[in-house]
Amino acid sequence: MNSLLYPKLFGESGERFAETVRRLSGGSFVIEVHDRLVLDQDTFGALDSGLIDAVWGSAGHHHREDPALTIFSGFPFGPDPAGFTAWMQMGGGAEALEAIYARHGLKSLYCSILPSEGGGWFLEPIESSADLEGLPMRSFGYGARVLQKLGVVPYELPAEEIRPALETGLIRAAEFSLPSIDADLGIAEVAQHLYFPGWQQPVTSLEVLMPEKTWTELSDDHKAVLKSACGDTLSWSAAEAAVQQVEALAGFRAKGVELHAWPDEVLHKLQEAWDEVIAEEVARDPLLTKAWNDYLRFREGYRDWQVRAYVQ
Repeated sequence: MNSLLYPKLFGESGERFAETVRRLSGGSFVIEVHDRLVLDQDTFGALDSGLIDAVWGSAGHHHREDPALTIFSGFPFGPDPAGFTAWMQMGGGAEALEAIYARHGLKSLYCSILPSEGGGWFLEPIESSADLEGLPMRSFGYGARVLQKLGVVPYELPAEEIRPALETGLIRAAEFSLPSIDADLGIAEVAQHLYFPGWQQPVTSLEVLMPEKTWTELSDDHKAVLKSACGDTLSWSAAEAAVQQVEALAGFRAKGVELHAWPDEVLHKLQEAWDEVIAEEVARDPLLTKAWNDYLRFREGYRDWQVRAYVQ
C-alpha cells in the first residue's frame, strides 16, 4: 500500500490501519506500507498496472485524474469532523464517492478524519480583504482558487520549501496543514500571525483506495477486517489529532505567535468566492452536481439539528 501523505498523523494513521488489519485477521492479511513509493499523479496508473495494490491518501490527491473527487477530502466552509463523517457514513457521501470512483474501476473505504487546518500564516496582520490583493501565498486546491478570486497570487509549494520561501520573500503568507504539522515545518519561526478558522479545509478525510477487482476478490472475512480497521482508525485519528492541536497552539503562544480570528468582512468575501468556485465545478460534471446537491440537502437537515441541539 502506497502512502501519499506527510508522515505525522496522516501517514501514522495509515500505519495504524495496516497493523489493525494484521491483528484483526490473525496475521492472515498483511499490508506493507511504503511511504510515497508512487506520487499522487501516478497513482491510477500504478494501481492499474499492479505496481501497487492499494493507496493510503485522500480523494483530493487524484484531482488531476478526476476533479470531482476533490470535495471528498474536505472543502471550504464545509462541515466539522462529526458532520463530515455523518455525511460520508449515513448521509450519502460514500455512495456519491463510489459512483465517481466507479468510472475509474476503483473502490474506496472511508478510514480517517482529521480536524481543521489553520487558516494561514502571515508576515503582517490581515485587517481587510484589501490586504489580500496581490499577496503571494503558498496555497493549494480549492482554497487557492478561492483566494485567487480575492487577488491572492497562489504558489503550490511542497512542505519543505515553505519556510525558505517565506524567508527569502518569494511568498508573504502560507497555508499548509494542521497546526501540529505546521509546527514541524518551522513556519512559526518566520511568520508570527496565524489566522483561524481554517475555512479552506475544515476537515481532511483519508481513505484506502484499491482496484474494484481487488475488492471483489477479497473474502468476506477480509472485507470485514478492512471495514473494522477503518472504523478503528477513524476513531483514533479524530481523538489523537484534536489533542495534538491543543499542544501545538500552546507551543505557538510560547514562541510569541499571535492567534487571530479572520475579520468578518474577509470571511464573507471568501464565502462568496467559494460559492462561485463550486458553481463553476458542478457545471462541468453531472456526478459532482448530484453529489453536491445531495450534500446540500444533508447540510440543511444537519444544521437544523445542530442549532437546536447545541449552544451556538
